[in-house]
Amino acid sequence: MKPGTVVVRLSTASDLPNIEHEYGTLDNAGDPFCDTSKIRKLRYDRLLVAEVDGRYAGFLYWHVGNKPFFAPRVTQFAHIREVQVLKTFQGQGIGKKLTLHALHRMKALGIRHVFLATTETNKVARLLYESLGFNEYRRQLHYHLRINGLSKKDL
Repeated sequence: MKPGTVVVRLSTASDLPNIEHEYGTLDNAGDPFCDTSKIRKLRYDRLLVAEVDGRYAGFLYWHVGNKPFFAPRVTQFAHIREVQVLKTFQGQGIGKKLTLHALHRMKALGIRHVFLATTETNKVARLLYESLGFNEYRRQLHYHLRINGLSKKDL
């Protein structure tokens, strides 16, 4: 697809149906890799929407916090919770534009520390974040257990 005119803007309540349509209901996040459950509770100035030639292309949302448990010396920070770009628009720099727009807004608010996370296998996201100056901070372990194999004596 040929790149069109990209606009990143603050969201409004009218953007929620597009996000829900693409990622499942916001109350019951349909995409297991997209945590949209908190979007309805967000301030709209922390939810950005990208459009290409007037068509919805993706979103980014973030929140501000104090003293994260994983970085006790940090007193105020922002956490980018989700960056999602529709498959049709991937590879056109939409994620970068969303992230840069968010970073400029955070800087204007005086925020000096920004955290985000992605999966180790998401090479596109990792390259994007590293190209913007993000450094790997820590890794998180995930565990899985198939309960079907447990017997009563194991419990």
